[in-house]
Amino acid sequence: LIIALALVGAASAELSCEDCSMIGVKAGEAASSEEGIQGQISLILEPVCAVMPAELQCETTVPEYWPYIAGGLFGPEGWFAPANLCSDICVKKSILGTPTCDDCAMRLYGSISYMADEEIQISTITAFMGLCDTFPEGDKEMCKTALEIGLPVAMNTLAGSGDMWINNFCKDDIGCM
Repeated sequence: LIIALALVGAASAELSCEDCSMIGVKAGEAASSEEGIQGQISLILEPVCAVMPAELQCETTVPEYWPYIAGGLFGPEGWFAPANLCSDICVKKSILGTPTCDDCAMRLYGSISYMADEEIQISTITAFMGLCDTFPEGDKEMCKTALEIGLPVAMNTLAGSGDMWINNFCKDDIGCM
């Protein structure tokens, strides 16, 4: 994940470490907020449930379990964490002005596009398998099946969602120029 996100660096050389970190923290907070999680559920429910076996009762289980997945995926150590989003920028000190909206958007578009990468999806599924072990005995296999089938669809859907939020997020939450 970190290596893939580091590749985003070439696309936004104008961001300072501080600006990139601020973008990462705010994006993580927004994505892991109750409103952010509900928005993700609205976005992924239909495509995820279209591929799930009926016995998994997707319409009920996705809203029930997605908050746990989103918490891990977007929480303080997750997808937008400065250590992941900004590792390439923060190795060098830089002091620049307010980030441009283009820099903010390019960094976030580059980051979420990696959610569609099959290798990253496999490593993300593997990382979340331990979450299934915390479920009651009868639900562990259901959790693993749901992750293997549903998480790639959810990640592909989220990877294509940038036009729905990135530009407004950069303007409204980051205050870019």
